[in-house]
Amino acid sequence: MIINATQIREGMILNLEGELFRVSWTMHRTPGKGNACMQTKLKNIQTGKNLEQRFMSSERVEKADLESKDMQFLYKDGDGFVFMDNATFEQYTLSEDLIGSAKSYLKEEISYVVTFFQGTPVGINMPKTVDIKVTSAPPEIRKATASSSLRPIELENGLTVLAPAFIKEGDVVRINTESNEYIERV
Repeated sequence: MIINATQIREGMILNLEGELFRVSWTMHRTPGKGNACMQTKLKNIQTGKNLEQRFMSSERVEKADLESKDMQFLYKDGDGFVFMDNATFEQYTLSEDLIGSAKSYLKEEISYVVTFFQGTPVGINMPKTVDIKVTSAPPEIRKATASSSLRPIELENGLTVLAPAFIKEGDVVRINTESNEYIERV
């Protein structure tokens, strides 16, 4: 699918000269003099190499034609993360580079949407939020202040996030998977 360069967004996968690149950052620049452009940072899906690319606003780029499948996460092994297609029961191993920071939020026997390009897995779509159990939280310290203070808590997936003082060990909290930030107690 051909799109205008101004439609490029983070997370998109572009097909540039036969190679697939995931857009990791974008910025629309409109200088006072000259033409507007779309500044991007791209990561090659096959090689993992980073690339900075500037597209003129009038340029057209090819957005990769992707297929999405619901797949269940089975387990992590030495080669990567093993997923099973919910419809055909076929298993695929996704590399750690492909999974990226989403690896912290994978739970066994939970289904995720995996994207494919021409039969090859190229990415995973994580939900915006996940609910995770708190494994350790420092005790609340009573202060003579009305302001709320954040303190580090540890989650069952090994992440440490800042949360309000009322969060206790054993609570389940909702975390934003994109920013790794506490949202609310569930």
